[in-house]
Amino acid sequence: MLRTLNTLLAIRTSIMANMLIYYIQKLPLIGKLVRNSFYANLGFKKAVSIIALVITQLWGLMLRFAYLGILIYLPVTELVVGLSEEDRLQQFVHIFAIISFVVAAVSSATVLEPKREKYIAVKLMRLSGTRYMQASLAYRYVTFLLYLLPAMLLFGSLAGASIIEAVMLTIMVTLWRILAEYAHLKLFEKTGIVLIKHTALVWIVILIGYAAAYLPLLLGKVVPTGTFLLSLPVCIVIVAGGLFAAFQLARYSGYSGVVDAATKRDDPLLDLGRMVTDAQKKSVKSKDSDYTVDLNQQGKLETKQGYAYLNALFFFRHRSLISSPVNKRLVIVGAFGVIGVITMLLFRDQLQNMKWNVGMVFPFLVLIMYYMSVGENICKAMFYNCDLSLMRYSFYRGSAFGHFLIRLKKVMSLNLSIAAAFGVSLTAITAAAGGEWLNRELLMLWICVISLSVFFTVHHLFMYYIFQPYSTELNVKNPLYYVVNMGISAASGACIFLRVPAVSFTIIIVTLTLIYLAAAPVLVRRYGPRTFRVK
Repeated sequence: MLRTLNTLLAIRTSIMANMLIYYIQKLPLIGKLVRNSFYANLGFKKAVSIIALVITQLWGLMLRFAYLGILIYLPVTELVVGLSEEDRLQQFVHIFAIISFVVAAVSSATVLEPKREKYIAVKLMRLSGTRYMQASLAYRYVTFLLYLLPAMLLFGSLAGASIIEAVMLTIMVTLWRILAEYAHLKLFEKTGIVLIKHTALVWIVILIGYAAAYLPLLLGKVVPTGTFLLSLPVCIVIVAGGLFAAFQLARYSGYSGVVDAATKRDDPLLDLGRMVTDAQKKSVKSKDSDYTVDLNQQGKLETKQGYAYLNALFFFRHRSLISSPVNKRLVIVGAFGVIGVITMLLFRDQLQNMKWNVGMVFPFLVLIMYYMSVGENICKAMFYNCDLSLMRYSFYRGSAFGHFLIRLKKVMSLNLSIAAAFGVSLTAITAAAGGEWLNRELLMLWICVISLSVFFTVHHLFMYYIFQPYSTELNVKNPLYYVVNMGISAASGACIFLRVPAVSFTIIIVTLTLIYLAAAPVLVRRYGPRTFRVK
């Protein structure tokens, strides 16, 4: 098994090393120093492989810290004020148990996962399917335990768990996931069903599971999940079941058929690039009904000229692509408003005891408005259906500033409609909570929501014109695009942790929006003709 494990790690580090070289080549200045011949330089590849291996291990560790810290510990400590130490631990264990024991057990199964690495190792390199799966499963769950343990010791202790309880939770969830692997395997063996490929069922479990995890916390109810999970009988059952499953997986003789089922050549999951590309192109194709002629709209188009006419024609002929993401967000915002109002009316006393107020929403506004913005969707649609052909002409690239301003107005109007709907929903929820709701905080919230919708409109179009990240297959190839977006994501997370006062937060958001709104057109005018091109 050790030789197979060594081969498995060699495949993974080689893939990671090639990816690092590829993306370093895309960086300005440094990228020119890295030539294609480096792929065949064994000494250089070995050095990069070591770096890749270290990055992989650190990444796995960081993900567990982020998972326990952001998804579990942070909501328990920040969403509800005044929880006792015992209640805080119960809420922590409840959320962890639902997500890690229930949701993950249904949505994840290494043994049946279609994976390019599995295809390369078993089909191309002719490794034994049995030895590959034994090594893969052993590595998966040993690292799962080692990555999770430090994070659990830290956040579990902060939530009020003892060291023994934190260690037991880590061991139990690892053994439970091994038991779930065995259950997936036996289900496939008996029925031929690969559960993780039933996307609709998996997402239903995910949505219901996350609702069950967080609703008790939001409603102020303490579910004794921790007392149940850490009780001696339950610990014995899970540990015994996990060890039995590990023994059965180690001696299972039918891995060849399982690997064959998970490595079908025509399975799109084996080629994530092709799967993503097909999905991306499908998502930006317009419907045939979009090309039907509306006489009233045709009359409005005839009054426009130049790029104003071009963009008006684009938005008209691809209206389903434009309206679909907007309508989906409006439905989500409307549902959020209705559910919020009903919750406030039914649980007003409990929420007042928890000292709920609209100010609690401010730290999450950047993250919410980032995902509510439709700028990225529309940029993809514009690239695939309009700009991909026109970017090849110098006159179109030279006029980048002109059509940037036209599109900025259009996309901003769409994002502002979503922001207005979100503001109305929050206003209705605040009014339903009772007490004085027409206050300064609500006014600042409206200002922040509108400012953030403008900010992200400018941001997505600016990134599109300056970095133009899309290739002809709609893959994102520009590493700087990733870096800047990671910076925005980091800032969103920082807002949740830093808890800036509402007044200061509003001033910062408005100031940054005005700066971005002023600087983006200037930079697009200067650099757009060079950067707005096909790659």
